[in-house]
Amino acid sequence: PRRPGSARRVGMSPLRGARASPSDGSRHEQFAAVLRAKSVGAPPVPRESTPSPGATVLQRIDMCAPLVLAAWRCALVRSLLGAVLGLVLAAACGAAMLWPPARQWTLGALLGLLLTTAGLCGCLGGARWPEARTKAGFYGSESGISHGRNGRIKSAFEAWAATCMHTPFLRTGELRSIALSVCRRRRGRQLEYERVWLENPVDKERFAVDWAFPPGGHDREKPVVLVLTGMMPSQHWAEERGFVADAVRHVTSDLGSTAAVLVARGAMGTQVREHLYHGARVTDVRQAVLLAEEAMRSVAREAAAGALPLFAVGFSMGGIILGNYCGRFGADCRLRGGIHFSGIYDIGVQNKFSYSRNTWQTFLCYGMKSAVSRGRPFRVATERGVDMGFVLSRKVRSMADFDEAFVVPFNGYRSLGHYYDEMGVAGGENWKHVRVPLLAVAARDDPITSCDALRAQEFSHGNENLLFLITERGGHCAWPLGWVPWRQGFDFTNRAISLFLQTVLVQN
Repeated sequence: PRRPGSARRVGMSPLRGARASPSDGSRHEQFAAVLRAKSVGAPPVPRESTPSPGATVLQRIDMCAPLVLAAWRCALVRSLLGAVLGLVLAAACGAAMLWPPARQWTLGALLGLLLTTAGLCGCLGGARWPEARTKAGFYGSESGISHGRNGRIKSAFEAWAATCMHTPFLRTGELRSIALSVCRRRRGRQLEYERVWLENPVDKERFAVDWAFPPGGHDREKPVVLVLTGMMPSQHWAEERGFVADAVRHVTSDLGSTAAVLVARGAMGTQVREHLYHGARVTDVRQAVLLAEEAMRSVAREAAAGALPLFAVGFSMGGIILGNYCGRFGADCRLRGGIHFSGIYDIGVQNKFSYSRNTWQTFLCYGMKSAVSRGRPFRVATERGVDMGFVLSRKVRSMADFDEAFVVPFNGYRSLGHYYDEMGVAGGENWKHVRVPLLAVAARDDPITSCDALRAQEFSHGNENLLFLITERGGHCAWPLGWVPWRQGFDFTNRAISLFLQTVLVQN
């Protein structure tokens, strides 16, 4: 994979694949020419004459303090620790049984095996995990003008979900969440991307969009898919080769479509001048959508005067932003539809998910605090009146704490409630304004985001464009399948994307 900033100019490489024709190549170059013309280059971040201040050694130690308690509360950590200790005990006692007297080691070996089994089954406790109130199933209105479309989507997804065999030996949502990250099928090694820099007209900040094309170049007959990643990943999506890279590979190689990955501000090695990333901003998505639409129209058939086959896919935080974008822009969102995984709509409900707040959110909060603990972010935040000493202290231990202590004052929100109203599509009744099919896929055993925060039953009854697929198992952006999950990788999310695109487009 090409490293950030080192991608060659868009469209300069010859097309690959046996099906590429001269007309395909010219349309690909025409599509790419629009991207080149709109690219404004990387943000001109000036080199500071004096080193920017940052967190002290004592502050960094204090930042780590909440991690200890969060790790102890986390059932996954207890399970893994118990499994490892059990294996060591069983192996040691088993080896000792080879020499007489052997009987005294038998009980130790059995205890070790029992401890290992308890760890793998997630029976070693942790913080209380409240059961989700939302039942598994498909939620969507089958009345109104969209009843035919919703009926097709529901029938297709219910039939497909019935054929999925979730990995039986992964007994908890936390194990399912990390299984594919630890043992993943690295199918995205050959991914190449072309980087385009856009400027947000609101705050004049620049951000990157990475475009990936199918082997035969851009195909105007196929959809274009905009991918929104999770919360500020540090490693580039093509190098990480996780669910984002696998989705891009699937869209380009398997479906023959063009994919565009919106890089969050300051993430994946990019820089910002002043205006940092936050979850309520949807104007970056708007600029990426407008660029995709302009490029698609430049090569579209003359008869294609209506809505273009432009879709969006979101993962975790990307799902939150996608839902908010569709609600904010309503009928003018310029999308044919969207699907997201492990996203939420109501941030207030999510904050009541105590297990996530006391465990996983502590680790996420630590990552965000580390990102603003040095350099320009630290200096700019201090200039804006943010109490960075408090932000970096052990008192800020969850994402809600970080949002209240840093994001709210940094971006000028009145309060934490004001920020969350702007961030979630449930705020301000924006969920009623969604005018394109938007499918939310979530699991009841997700340890990070609660499917209850989607308010599936209420929203599906109140807006026929809001659809929901709630699964009993799956974890966070994972859904491992089969007895050997690493062979199938992220096929669940990939197949869901394919099925959604097909069922939405079949009406034409």
